[in-house]
Amino acid sequence: MKKLFLALIAFVAMTANAQNGVSNPYRFGQGEDSLRCRQNISIMNTNMKSKDYQIAYDAWKVLFDEFPVARVDTYTNGIKILNEFIAKEADPQKKQEYIDLLMAVYDQQIKYLDLLQEITKTKLSEGQILGKKVIDLIKHRKDAPVEEVYGMLAKSVELEQGQSEYVVTELFMKYSGLKFKNDPSHGEQIIDDYLNASVYIVEVLDKYHDKIEECEQRYKEFGEAKDSINAGKYGKMIDASRVAKSNIDAYFINSGAASCEDLDRIYAPLIEENKSDINYLNKVITVMAMLRCTNQDAYLAASEYAFEIDPNPTSKAAMGCGYRYFKRGDIDKAMEYFDRAIELETSITNKSELCYKVADIYYQLNKYGKARSYAQKALSLNAKYGAPHILIARCYAATPSWSDDNTLNNCTYYLCIDRLERAISVDPSVRAEANKYIATYKKYTPSNEELFMKGYKNGEKVTIGGWINETTTIR
Repeated sequence: MKKLFLALIAFVAMTANAQNGVSNPYRFGQGEDSLRCRQNISIMNTNMKSKDYQIAYDAWKVLFDEFPVARVDTYTNGIKILNEFIAKEADPQKKQEYIDLLMAVYDQQIKYLDLLQEITKTKLSEGQILGKKVIDLIKHRKDAPVEEVYGMLAKSVELEQGQSEYVVTELFMKYSGLKFKNDPSHGEQIIDDYLNASVYIVEVLDKYHDKIEECEQRYKEFGEAKDSINAGKYGKMIDASRVAKSNIDAYFINSGAASCEDLDRIYAPLIEENKSDINYLNKVITVMAMLRCTNQDAYLAASEYAFEIDPNPTSKAAMGCGYRYFKRGDIDKAMEYFDRAIELETSITNKSELCYKVADIYYQLNKYGKARSYAQKALSLNAKYGAPHILIARCYAATPSWSDDNTLNNCTYYLCIDRLERAISVDPSVRAEANKYIATYKKYTPSNEELFMKGYKNGEKVTIGGWINETTTIR
């Protein structure tokens, strides 16, 4: 009798789920429920198209409450409707009710994710949904508890890693910094968060670079406009991701969790006892390199030990060895390690940045031809990188005297400005720095009187000689 009773309870529960559209193949319910479900789908879709969100809401709410896996767009429509309501609602209590319901939409989407995946070609993941949820939470609740927001972001980024939206990765680092300010015991964790966020945002950048390459290759083969358009869209995503990458660095630095001196004080005494622990050494190298703490003893020692013991040394360790020899004054040996670092690096984004770092080192050594060569390597890997253009402009500005004619010499600054304008066009994140140099170099361009007296006209081409050997336009 007891077994029969339990079986009856199970059957009733299963039937209820089927009628509510929870269990496939009864996602629309059965009988009259199925008819009611489909009527509300029609009402919802019709009014979403006409943007009559109030009527659409009533139908949507039935589907959300009673038929949670009938349609995937129950969730996308619900998010759109509720965001509209929240934006227009003046009553704080009613607004909060809508916010709570919006959060419940995301939660229920995650709850039924496996069933929803069966009826859509566009695959979603828990991490993606959680990321969208926390973005909406931050948008609508400025007072959302830092601990709660950080926890959601941390879980989303952990699930998605390099597939995270760049804005989610950036927010993750921002809230890790805020958490540290509230809780100093978060100090070690914020360093790990920074390491992870820095790696993930580079993976995002590499992904977009690959997408651009795919689109450009298809455009060359088939000439379809959509591929060219998509390449442009991914280019804008790279611009935004580069800003996010800079912000991630800034959030960590501004958190005060660790300066170069702090890190050196923490790690230096421990390097010797961990000189055989490659994981520990790589952690030290990575975090100190990201913070540009490349002159500290801990970084230099960790790099040398890591390069010696690792059968597959990393580019970061090779770079550290280069800095160690550079500090000792052995420039040739340092450059060997820098070249090795570039060779070992597999990420397009990181490889390009390493080339730029080496270019900057040559600039500091007044070896401007070498500096330009490495800056051009950086650009060949990443055409959306503005810093190498700025460095090339600075190289030209450092050597303007190539002719006996001072007016021609001053035309070198036109070429500098060309490079700086190019930097802004490909990488808006460098606008402020580039404009600073433009304002400086404009002061040194020839005056109209000087040009007239020498017989040069606006719009005329002039080749800057010497090692530069590039053409610019007089204006």
